Amino acid sequence: MTRSLTRATILFFDAKVNDRVRFGRPAGERIIDRRARIMLFAPGSLFGYVQWRANRYGTEHWRFWVLRAGAPGERLETVPGIAPGAHILLSLAGQARVQRGLALVDAIEAGGIDPADAPESYWHVVQNRLVAGLPCRTYAPAEHAARAPHAEIQP
Repeated sequence: MTRSLTRATILFFDAKVNDRVRFGRPAGERIIDRRARIMLFAPGSLFGYVQWRANRYGTEHWRFWVLRAGAPGERLETVPGIAPGAHILLSLAGQARVQRGLALVDAIEAGGIDPADAPESYWHVVQNRLVAGLPCRTYAPAEHAARAPHAEIQP
């Protein structure tokens, strides 16, 4: 069963390394020690993964991805800390872009929506707009309700 799960490695070393899953619904978790653990995601599930690294001069690496866990046999993109890989829906690097991406996640959650429930197409649009330096709209509760399988179509 665990072979079909995507593994996200979470590391924390004070003021040097800070990896975290920003959102998503893990299918399980393995604690290695007080500084390392592995979160497991079922095929098809979306999750946000943040990596931050610093050296003695400050931040040297800050990345944020929105990923979809793959199924066995699928071709997957390589992401550091993710095994065996995942489908990349959003990939941001650098302080300004990562902060804008995380602010969007905060805004989605403030609207009462789990960012893992936003459609893949939303994350692709966010990727393109953030890289181009354009404003992004927040995935809104009304849009989410319209996409829900139980939503009725009004004549």
